[in-house]
Amino acid sequence: MYEKEEQKLTDFKDRLEQVPLPLEAADGAIMQGLERAKREKLQTRAKRKRSLLSLAAAALLILTLVTTIRVSPAFANAVASIPGMEKFVELIQNDKGLQAVFENEYYQPIGESQTVGNATLTIDGVILDESGMNIFYTIESAVEMDDIRINPIALKNQEEISPDGISWHHSDFEEGSPKIFQDVLSYRFSESTKFEDLDFTLALQVKLNGKEFDFSIPFTVPENVKPSIVYEMHEEVEVEGQKFTVEEVTIDPLRVGIRLTFDPDNTKKILQFEDIRLEDEDGESWSSIANGFSASGEAEDGEIVYYLQSNYFETPEKLYLRINKMQAVDIEDSYFLVDTDKNLLLHSPKDGQLELIESNRSGIEMILKRKDQPDHTYGIDKKITDADGELLDIQSSGISSGYEGKQDISIDINDNGYTNPVRVDLFAYPNYINGDVKIELKK
Repeated sequence: MYEKEEQKLTDFKDRLEQVPLPLEAADGAIMQGLERAKREKLQTRAKRKRSLLSLAAAALLILTLVTTIRVSPAFANAVASIPGMEKFVELIQNDKGLQAVFENEYYQPIGESQTVGNATLTIDGVILDESGMNIFYTIESAVEMDDIRINPIALKNQEEISPDGISWHHSDFEEGSPKIFQDVLSYRFSESTKFEDLDFTLALQVKLNGKEFDFSIPFTVPENVKPSIVYEMHEEVEVEGQKFTVEEVTIDPLRVGIRLTFDPDNTKKILQFEDIRLEDEDGESWSSIANGFSASGEAEDGEIVYYLQSNYFETPEKLYLRINKMQAVDIEDSYFLVDTDKNLLLHSPKDGQLELIESNRSGIEMILKRKDQPDHTYGIDKKITDADGELLDIQSSGISSGYEGKQDISIDINDNGYTNPVRVDLFAYPNYINGDVKIELKK
């Protein structure tokens, strides 16, 4: 009865483990990425050898996939049993929580399609819980696709769902077939939601080879969500004199949410929790989500929710929240000021790691000095406001990989007639405090 399924599983595992892609092909893929960057006019500085961090990460991902992909038999079996799902493996295999979703048959196939012009959009399946919805989809074109852009317009139930955030991964075209594109849209709900009506509509705008296609696909999710597991914590923590409170831990199949509040009397602003994880009694851990939502909320508003890979389908005897390394800066160092008319850096963190290279009303170029230090792997800008407190539109921003002890930072601004100087609030910065927080989660 199961001979075909077993053969599919065997073939799939063989493809993953035999690593058929030679390094020359990986090099070619990396060069394609670099050429694509040139087409998209990513800024470069003359006579500097650098690559944008996103491209370096993509190259690393390619090399990782072709040399080290290994998946559990349960996950491989689950994926092999769903037609076409093996193509999504690279978007799943680095997230233990998503693997568990498939192993526990919580992914729900949909299979609804719509054709507009020469393009067809198919909703392959979804993962729905109280925290959000992941939508796995495929776009097929009658002509080869040189370029593709995705613009999620709306997800509707009885009315439009207002998301707290939307992310997607920009997978490349299927190998050997530039007529097929697959990706995952991840919607995070603004509050915990359980739907009575499981009929939804996805409105999506797709730009293929410069031409726009507007899709609107109704679909029904077969089964309702599993309930959230909520731990009320209210545990105050102090790390190097900085206090915050772990208010609540919510575990859903898609993600774990850690809700934190911060003491208003702190002298430092905590920017990023670099090492925050759940850990069971055997030391197995579930860490930050690598692709997708990592956090929501604002520290200045007093509350942030950090997202981790989910252990929803596990049954540990004991479960702990562990927090170690954090990025933190003095409050007065949590931003920098630039007068883009005069090309002057007026204020920056006192450690001197930031240096202004060039600025004008359309953008800012800086250097982050990293001599004898590892690369800073986070974008540095959170929001930009002008002298009147008006929020400016960031057209693009990026940070390069390291070269000669430096990293380049590039921020493109939409010049709407703003008033100088502009203030750039830091999203992340390579200054750290360290602790050893271990809190047991108890019902």
